[in-house]
Formats: sequence, C-alpha cells, structure tokens
Amino acid sequence: MKLLWDLINPGTDSSIERKDSPAVLTAMISAWSFLLSTIDGWRLSHKNWQGAITYFSNILDSNDEALCAAACEALALVFESNCLEKFSSKTKDSNKELKDNIIKQLRSRLSETGNERISSQDPRTGFNSASAALDFLEVLI
Repeated sequence: MKLLWDLINPGTDSSIERKDSPAVLTAMISAWSFLLSTIDGWRLSHKNWQGAITYFSNILDSNDEALCAAACEALALVFESNCLEKFSSKTKDSNKELKDNIIKQLRSRLSETGNERISSQDPRTGFNSASAALDFLEVLI
C-alpha cells in the first residue's frame, strides 16, 4: 500500500517524475483504495498517509471523470475509516471543516457536470460516484 502511495503521490523530495496517464493514475488510486478497504484503521501509520485527503480533493478538479471517480471513492473510504487524523495534516478540530469543504467541492463538481464539463454518470455502469460520495459524506456529518 505504501509503494502504491509513493507512486500516486511522489513527495517533493522524491526522484519520481509524474508521467502517468490519467488512466494509470486512476488504476493506482483504485488499487490503493481496495487495499485501504481491507485494513483496520488502527493498523494505519500516521506518518505514511499525511496529506492524502488534500491530494484526493485536489484531483476532484480534474477533467477526467474516471480519475475523479477514483478520488471520490478514496475519499469516501478515508472518511469511513474514521481515522482522519492519519490522512490529514489538519488538527482533529478541523475535521468537520475538512468534511464540509469536500462536500462543497463535490456539490460544485456535480453542478458543473450537470451543465457542461463532463457527464455525471459513468456510461458503462450508470453509477455516479461523485453523487454517491456526496450522499455518504452528508450522512457522516
């Protein structure tokens, strides 16, 4: 899981240069999310995943629907793990604010997809992961 994270989000001190296509990045995020779904929250290290929420929320602004869907799913899993302090560099008091900002970002994305940018549903499945993630996060609050 750590190896995937290092490929997904090479740090500033890393010699890895990002040349991956959105499809490859989507696959890596989906694989990371799958692994996250199999791990208990208490087994997650604080030092390995700092900044994951910020990274995935930044991806929500991407024009690639599949990439945004993978980021939405990863964010939903992170919030479901109930270990936000392990994925964010923010203090525990700002977790509510963090959720609110992501909900606002998802709402904005959904309103944009309804208008012009990209289709709101995956044409293969008919599933709208941004909408599902928004519904999930709103229930958590």
